[in-house]
Amino acid sequence: MPPDLPKTRTSRNGAGILMMVLAMSLVPLIDVLAKFLVLDGIPALQVVFLRMLLGTLLLLPVMLLYRRPEIVPPQGWGSAFLLGVLSVTTGVGFFGALKYLSIADTAAISFVQPLFVILLSKLFLRESVGLARWLGLFVGFAATLLIIRPGMGVINPGSLLALGSGAAMAGYVILVRKSMRGAGRVSPVSLTFQTHAMALVVAIPIVMPFWQGMDPGHWGLVVGLTLVGLAGQYLIIRAYDFAEASLIAPLAYLEIVSSTLASWLFFSQVPDAVTFLGIAVLIASSLFVTFRSAGRR
Repeated sequence: MPPDLPKTRTSRNGAGILMMVLAMSLVPLIDVLAKFLVLDGIPALQVVFLRMLLGTLLLLPVMLLYRRPEIVPPQGWGSAFLLGVLSVTTGVGFFGALKYLSIADTAAISFVQPLFVILLSKLFLRESVGLARWLGLFVGFAATLLIIRPGMGVINPGSLLALGSGAAMAGYVILVRKSMRGAGRVSPVSLTFQTHAMALVVAIPIVMPFWQGMDPGHWGLVVGLTLVGLAGQYLIIRAYDFAEASLIAPLAYLEIVSSTLASWLFFSQVPDAVTFLGIAVLIASSLFVTFRSAGRR
């Protein structure tokens, strides 16, 4: 049996890579549909609320049939509720930014997420953060400033929303990692359900004052982004379940490529040269940290 272990590990890594590539190809479609909604006057919070509502309704039968014991969060209600808080914050920040920025620019700024993951890993997962990671953090932050360009007039509110979205997503990633460790690990389907259900609980008390009427076209867009979002979120969680995190994490940068393509195809928006430079530096710094860390294992 031992000789088969490397082959099994390679197969799982390959499956994880395939899932992550597919997820990164799907995710920009969520942004396209959400951008149409927010440009038409539907508040970002309402978009997030409806996405989570429909997602919860679609996943509930699956949980009742196959994951009934995990309807009550194995990792505790506090952690599950925090998943909801971070999910709503991520969604509202990102969708809100789409009102002011292109999909590609919003995705680029939100990709400060790996930098925040480094900080949060040190604080909450007690992972060792060496000089290479701190150097990557500093360079990545400089690249983010290059993309946002705060010294060139008033900072676009979309930039701040995208930045907040990236920070919240980093917190979500850390919480997912903790939930999938140890004897009390939670399955990917259950984590996806918990994210939607708890986000719904978080959003219900605050969404009504911002509510805007919707026509059938708006509802069609919401259903579409919900289905694509469920598929994408499940694939991402499943990818991290199958393959090593150090192998999967860099593939998230494929989203910038697919987001740029989607931004050009649907809205004729392409990042300028300075933004492309900032994106390149941001990706390079994160890849350096990832592979340097992997090489020391």
